[in-house]
Amino acid sequence: MNTNQPNIVVVICHDLGRYVGCYGVTGVRSSNIDAFAASSLRFENSFCAAPQCSPSRAALWTGRYPHSNGVVGLAHSGFQNDLNPDERHLAQILSANGYETHLFGVQHEASSPERCGYTHTHPRGTCAQVATAFCDFLTQRKLLNAPLSSRGAQTVGPFFAQIGLFEPHRPFLHDVQGLDANAIAIPPYLPDIPEVRADFVDFEASIASIDQAFGRMLETLEAVGLAEHTLVVFTADHGIPFPRAKMSLYDPGIEVPLLMRIPGVPGGANYSEMISNVDFVPTILDMLRIDIPENVQGRSFWSLISGDEYTPRECVFAEKTYHTYYDPMRAIRTNRWKLVANFEFAPAQETPPDYANNAKGYPEISRAMAVPYTEQYHPAFELFDLAHDPWEQNNLAEDPDHAEIRDDLARQLRDWMTKTEDPLLTGPVPQGAYINRMKAFRGI
Repeated sequence: MNTNQPNIVVVICHDLGRYVGCYGVTGVRSSNIDAFAASSLRFENSFCAAPQCSPSRAALWTGRYPHSNGVVGLAHSGFQNDLNPDERHLAQILSANGYETHLFGVQHEASSPERCGYTHTHPRGTCAQVATAFCDFLTQRKLLNAPLSSRGAQTVGPFFAQIGLFEPHRPFLHDVQGLDANAIAIPPYLPDIPEVRADFVDFEASIASIDQAFGRMLETLEAVGLAEHTLVVFTADHGIPFPRAKMSLYDPGIEVPLLMRIPGVPGGANYSEMISNVDFVPTILDMLRIDIPENVQGRSFWSLISGDEYTPRECVFAEKTYHTYYDPMRAIRTNRWKLVANFEFAPAQETPPDYANNAKGYPEISRAMAVPYTEQYHPAFELFDLAHDPWEQNNLAEDPDHAEIRDDLARQLRDWMTKTEDPLLTGPVPQGAYINRMKAFRGI
């Protein structure tokens, strides 16, 4: 048992995107997150591999794209998507290398915590309740870890904890009072209408609740003497739960925060290099000097952090196959260009059927956006010049002047799909529900 390895704490939020102050958003109460960002490593161009909860998390924790690890849609309820039997979650890898593995709050990447490799599961609840459970765990850990050696090293083995916060997923749970609607920052790609502002009041209050909970966790880590020996990561699964963000491959759907405080690494650095969340597992394993599984598809960026030679990514890839329904699409994003390939003639804006909780405000937003009927369904390709059109409003895919760029990006996207053996190349992709229901149907 190696007691010199750092503890690892990963705080992952639902649907947060980069809607926090340290990523330039005004009118949001995220002082603890922002202070943490100032003293840690901040990755300005961090993206997820998928704009839906389960596929993104599965990519984060396996280092493999959703179409490769099996989680092509949601893992909960009747969707029944799950990690392939031979997939290895980071918790499993760390457990095999001497780590205690703990889950606080939600996991949404597999059928069960046990499938992920968590040997200790703690109660779920609001972010405040999850923070309390984690702080209680740290207090007990202090007793187990006493006395610390003169070098401050642990006297028991390291632990890994995923802290999965439900917030700020709709219906925007919060334990703080909402701000005045006029004080809220509305992203430029959304209509500034009363319904949107009302939604953002609750959304922001949910983020403020996270911020308080996160602050308590950091304070307790410091109080029990474990802060200097603990890697702390703050991130989210995908973009914010509004049209043209979550469930889409536009930047607001795939941009995520990535903040890392690493023992022995000076904080306060900002990195502009593009990072994908499939890069997270190989980076952590590289840092810990644990062998990286051969099938991992992400790239370690540990050499970027450690100051060694590093070749930045030229692009990141993202995908969506299922959320509410089958809507396969793939995307390639460079520093300047974004190409989205849509493979079904499906509605351009997916709306969850649960209007009361998961889609509040969506009908009003759709009406206010007044998208012509001819544009309400996906085109085959969408091409955006991010340098001049950062909110991806002007599709250049059919512009003859941009045909060469479109075709070059499409070839790169197809090459990636081929290299990663994307099943979409050979036909429609079934999700867990279809596979399991067909088995049951045939067995009757």
